[in-house]
Amino acid sequence: MTMEKLKWKLALFIICLAVLAGLIFFQRPVSYQRVKIIDKFYTPNRKEMPVATGVKTKRKIKVAPTTTKPYCAIAFNNGKTLAIDCDTYLNFKIGDQVYIKYRGNRLTDIHRKG
Repeated sequence: MTMEKLKWKLALFIICLAVLAGLIFFQRPVSYQRVKIIDKFYTPNRKEMPVATGVKTKRKIKVAPTTTKPYCAIAFNNGKTLAIDCDTYLNFKIGDQVYIKYRGNRLTDIHRKG
């Protein structure tokens, strides 16, 4: 009887390892998208609710709170407006063609060359 239980436990363990390996190795890779920056949004008051104003359009949007301050965002021609760390992405200008990766509404990576 104990040998029977051991076989079932071993079989279950092997199945779990196979599922884990499948999840690790067969994840859909996040690819970069080639987009154009159409507007940048900055918050004038960094202490209150993050409402950012567009540099080009003067449109006001609410920026999702992030762990980094100040709250900023960039709008792209694919319809996405993504929250960013203002200090990190200052060297990107409106009109630049860039490659981006994002998760949800947060920009994870951006660069100029593919």
